[in-house]
Amino acid sequence: MSGLHTYETADIRGLESALKQLHGYCGELQAHASGATGALSAQWSGMASNDFVNCVQTWQVGATILTSFAEYLATWAGDAATQYETAQSSVGAMWGGGGSGGGGGAGGPVAV
Repeated sequence: MSGLHTYETADIRGLESALKQLHGYCGELQAHASGATGALSAQWSGMASNDFVNCVQTWQVGATILTSFAEYLATWAGDAATQYETAQSSVGAMWGGGGSGGGGGAGGPVAV
């Protein structure tokens, strides 16, 4: 193994976007689950209703964790892409290229 890693900042930005979408989708699922549970609780009672509510509450705990981590990972990916873009621009400026064609962004992959 050479120790080099290649990356495309556009791919990292795409990951950031997908994780932001996941975060939003998870939030929507949680809202729907809460709404459905409330609506059913008003019309349904007994042991089965209680079991259902407990099951949804257990699911909500996991969904909250997933939602939080999706947000965390989206932030992490965005920060990583920004750091790569900044480094690419700095190296490009140092070599007189302004960072526009050195790769990693629109110019192609960069090996680090």
